[in-house]
Amino acid sequence: MSPNTILAFVAGAFSLTLAAIAACRKKRSLATWCFSIGMLVFGLESLFGAMWRDAVIPEKAAFWGSLTLIAKSFFPGIWICFSLTYSRGNARSLPSRSRLLVVAAVLIPVGISVIFRNQLLPVSLIDSDSDSWVRSHAAARMLNGFQLVSAVVILMNLERTFRSAVGTMQWRIKFVVIGLGIIFGAQIYTASQALLFSNGILVLSSIDSVALLIGCALIVIAFRRSGFGEIDVYPSHAVLRTSLTFVLAGAYLFVVGVLAEVVARTGKADAFALQALIVLLAFAGLAVALLSNRLRQKIRSLVSRHFKRPQYDFRRIWTRVTHSVSSAFGQSAMCAAAAKLISETFNVLSVSIWLLDEDHLAFGASTSRSASEANAVLQDPQQNFASIRMLTKPLDLEKAKGAHVEALKQISLSQFRTGGNRICVPLCAGSRCMGVAILADRVGGTPYTVEEFDLLKCVGDQVAVGLLNLQLSDEITRGKE
Repeated sequence: MSPNTILAFVAGAFSLTLAAIAACRKKRSLATWCFSIGMLVFGLESLFGAMWRDAVIPEKAAFWGSLTLIAKSFFPGIWICFSLTYSRGNARSLPSRSRLLVVAAVLIPVGISVIFRNQLLPVSLIDSDSDSWVRSHAAARMLNGFQLVSAVVILMNLERTFRSAVGTMQWRIKFVVIGLGIIFGAQIYTASQALLFSNGILVLSSIDSVALLIGCALIVIAFRRSGFGEIDVYPSHAVLRTSLTFVLAGAYLFVVGVLAEVVARTGKADAFALQALIVLLAFAGLAVALLSNRLRQKIRSLVSRHFKRPQYDFRRIWTRVTHSVSSAFGQSAMCAAAAKLISETFNVLSVSIWLLDEDHLAFGASTSRSASEANAVLQDPQQNFASIRMLTKPLDLEKAKGAHVEALKQISLSQFRTGGNRICVPLCAGSRCMGVAILADRVGGTPYTVEEFDLLKCVGDQVAVGLLNLQLSDEITRGKE
């Protein structure tokens, strides 16, 4: 048994294990079932591919090769459905276009694999001295082309979900997105080979196996973080206009084209697998770096320190604040926009907005927990927070003292030991306090500067003005009724 075969068996077993774990969860949503079935398909594909590579008799090799391609035909529909429902707040009410996309992604590749099953069989070896090159029929190339497009669509949907999340919610799903990104990045890579080499394709099952192993390992990290838990986000269509998936997919295909040209000229197919692995790991590292809040914060501090540039672009921040306040219709939307803005501006994973309802606090929004989780932290809903009205500027909850400080600490529990001090920002519109914003779990635990405290006060005051305007508008509307 060759090392590539062993690698494929290990990757397949790993994938099947994750499929079983996901299926055994107590709370199973549509996304959970899609994930479980999708990992089952990946596991079977890897096992069939291992048998294909290890087969000696041509008839058996053709049999296992066709089963591998048939198994591949099931992944587009399953994973597109997963990408449209995973951590989506509107997963139960998918628009008709999304449903048609899922149906087409299921029927087209499965139909190709069933109708043209005999043409999926790989033909004879091109070079008898190597088992890396085989010929394929047009049906197999058509199936690979559909899988290439499907992989890009899946990555785009996952990117939309990830970029719509913020703070701790983004932290929870990051490694699921990266792990699946590596798996489908390899799918793009290997499927492109079938399209580049029209007369013959490379058997790159070892690359898919390595990608599956890396992806499963990252998904295990995500499981340790959140236990396959989901969040509720509502992606904006504006994310599509700045999609990184197009950039990375284009870079993949460019590198693939260069390597394919080198292999075609030199005929050194043995070195191609190593080159492909290096490229795959490089893109995985790039994805982790681009999604790292800690790295972005260090780069911003480095630029500010060595190039004498202000750490914050106040004009851009003020424009974002004005846009967020003016485009929100309703207190819940205003609180969600404010929490997201503060989280992204100050690199804070947990931002909670609490509104004053007479002398009691009511949950507004959070980047780290749902409304039910936040209300569970509030031990006594009737607890009096009238003393909060006296706050006029941000304060450090770890250094301040008083009964109201202890009460605020109870509703702002940190999730990380190294998240730094918790900060309370009063939302004041003139002399009227509308509520508070509590910041916790800052990336790297970086202390807040005097400049940041001033900026927090400005943002808090502007958000409070927006909340007050919405409140007055509601009162006027009720008065007219």
